[in-house]
Amino acid sequence: MSFNELIKRTCKKLGENNKPTYVVMAIAAVKGICRPLFTMMDKTESPETKKYTALREGLTEAIAIPAYWACGEAAGKLANHLYKNAGLAKRAEKNLMFMGVCTAALFVIPGLCSVAIKPIMDYIGIKAPDHENKNRTSAPLQEKPLQQQQLTSPFFNNRQYLSLHNFQNRPYTGLRIGGM
Repeated sequence: MSFNELIKRTCKKLGENNKPTYVVMAIAAVKGICRPLFTMMDKTESPETKKYTALREGLTEAIAIPAYWACGEAAGKLANHLYKNAGLAKRAEKNLMFMGVCTAALFVIPGLCSVAIKPIMDYIGIKAPDHENKNRTSAPLQEKPLQQQQLTSPFFNNRQYLSLHNFQNRPYTGLRIGGM
């Protein structure tokens, strides 16, 4: 048997026996391996941030794989009970498996992650990194009460215009080139 025949037979077998659950579980497994690796290779983050983020991403996918499997298989079993016709049951099984996987992705996995990840991280002893005041370069803007706010356009005004609705807290005067 040639290499081309082997690939052809393998693809045919996979195409005939492919379930949506298996596809999504394979994607989750790859994400569970690659995302933490890429996170750990990031040279711009601190080591504690990288460790926390990588572990959190790995745990999320470790929770996702069994959730995808359980929801997909449960929905597939439901199709076998609902449809007794052999031809119709096979199509219904695949469709309901897909719906089960979607339900897992939308509801089950986020729910399980919000319940399980923090206690697991606390048990391991890894805390979320503290980013407060780390990247702050200036004092925060103070919002004035509505009566004291300057309600005219900042472009026709030489005074400082402080507002949380504005991206800059400096006067708009003179010609500015290049955004500075």
